[in-house]
Amino acid sequence: MELLGKRVRLCPLGRSHIANTFEWVNNYELGRTMDRARPVSEFEHEEWFKRLVTRQDCMYWAIENREGREHIGNVWLWDIDSRHRRAEVRIVLGRSRGKGMGSEATRLVTEHAFERLILHKLYAYVLSINPRRVRAFEQARFVVEGVLRFDRWADELYVDVHLLGRVRDAELSSA
Repeated sequence: MELLGKRVRLCPLGRSHIANTFEWVNNYELGRTMDRARPVSEFEHEEWFKRLVTRQDCMYWAIENREGREHIGNVWLWDIDSRHRRAEVRIVLGRSRGKGMGSEATRLVTEHAFERLILHKLYAYVLSINPRRVRAFEQARFVVEGVLRFDRWADELYVDVHLLGRVRDAELSSA
């Protein structure tokens, strides 16, 4: 399902997006902020892509700018839990960082999760070495719910992880 914003278009992750995705997952700087432990081989990447279509616990979109349809990143719902009606939001921007595109993509996925999937809560884990991502989630109306102190190994030291969450608005007003 395609999701349209003012400046970005989210479309199902397809074969045409795989080369960029492979590049980004193996980019040291991006991998560091996404808590990637090691590079991924072409074979592992291809196998991951093949398995995506059979998974019921995640939904992936490519983020494209609307103007030129350039693939600038990916956003996905991970670990979709139908019992508790929640999912984790993950995002990677390989291009156009710092321009609000990630916030808009996060907002679109959030609206889809709450309005179409009828999820109750979305959450995200963000390493403290990535304060821009914390701000992007906050712009999408996520709030910091807690900090996991010295939780992940990054940059040769343990870093904090911010847990951000957002609860479906309609249910907040009836609570």
